[in-house]
Amino acid sequence: MRQLRITPLNIASALLMTWLLWQFVTDKVGTGIIGWFFLLLLIMVAADQFFRLMLRNLKRVWLAEGVFLVFVVLVVWMLKLW
Repeated sequence: MRQLRITPLNIASALLMTWLLWQFVTDKVGTGIIGWFFLLLLIMVAADQFFRLMLRNLKRVWLAEGVFLVFVVLVVWMLKLW
């Protein structure tokens, strides 16, 4: 059995799913928004697999995924301000 490797995108995906489930249970999010979150989750999982295939060293994967997450957060923040 392969060793489980936890990465920043795994953590972000788990937090996103937990938040989405919590919002759905408390009826704060509509069903139309759920599709967009699942698309975002799919992109995050694909990016995680891409980084794992390109970078074999776990330390480099953490660094690349961390920079990727910070970049995405900054882009989303800048788009909200614009």
